[in-house]
Amino acid sequence: MRFHEFEKAEGSTLAVRQINRYADELGKQSMDYEVMKTAAEMLDKQMLKSLAQLLQDSDTAPREFIMKKIADHDPDTFKKMYGDQEGYLSVMRPMKNLTDGEIQEGAEMIGYMRSKNDPKLFTFPDEYKDDESVESPYMSNASMRQFLDALGYDPNFEDMSPVPAKEFIARTTQWLQKNIGKPSPEEPATRDGNMISGGKPEGYMNQMVKAHNEIARKVLAKYPEITHFGFN
Repeated sequence: MRFHEFEKAEGSTLAVRQINRYADELGKQSMDYEVMKTAAEMLDKQMLKSLAQLLQDSDTAPREFIMKKIADHDPDTFKKMYGDQEGYLSVMRPMKNLTDGEIQEGAEMIGYMRSKNDPKLFTFPDEYKDDESVESPYMSNASMRQFLDALGYDPNFEDMSPVPAKEFIARTTQWLQKNIGKPSPEEPATRDGNMISGGKPEGYMNQMVKAHNEIARKVLAKYPEITHFGFN
């Protein structure tokens, strides 16, 4: 989880941490150790062009493992790298417009509670920080703004205070009820010169609202001391 200024986590996404963790399990004696560690670092820094080349040059097993972790836990980045390709991961080819950069943009939902020492500050249970079973989907900045706007929240999440947890659950539940049988429309990717961005399948917003609603309920069931959700 990324804890913004409340808590800075090493390894900004679940995909990065799982790749790093698997590399540690393999150990330095494994021939796949270095490619896993290098891929995790490149992914964390959004060096997508270099990452794509590294994967192209890697053996099938580590390449497919890394690609699947990105696809499962960081779908926005996977789409940047491989567009709308379907089928076997081993035959996918990276987009030609990829670039390297140090920009780490994106956000996820984080559970908070009031600090006992200062009620004006937010904190979180220690065990919650590394609990992957309650980690919310990681979204790009644009997707998070769209998500919050659809729910009636301030889309400028960088300046947004945490919202009451029960209110968030009620609001997402209401949204889902109002949109039964009404999938959000498909959004085609847009091109600006050689850059391709955006693009969402039909029903994407419904999936995101449902996923956040389910995670929010799970968080409160497991950590009843949590009272708010922030997005950062």
